[in-house]
Amino acid sequence: MAYAIDRIDNGIAICECLESGKKIELETQALPSGARECDIINRNGDVYIVDSVLTERRNRELTDRMNKLFEEG
Repeated sequence: MAYAIDRIDNGIAICECLESGKKIELETQALPSGARECDIINRNGDVYIVDSVLTERRNRELTDRMNKLFEEG
């Protein structure tokens, strides 16, 4: 299951499931080294791994949406 790291605050990462939209809280210790806000992580057993391909794709899609909004305005 893939999660987007929404925000990190006081040692807790708030992550949103990309399938259901449900939010979960993870201690930052559970995150992969170097993980940051907006990264997409996948759970593999008891370990979370950053999905760099999905992260890049999602960031590109969000940037494209924002650019279209500004072009229309």
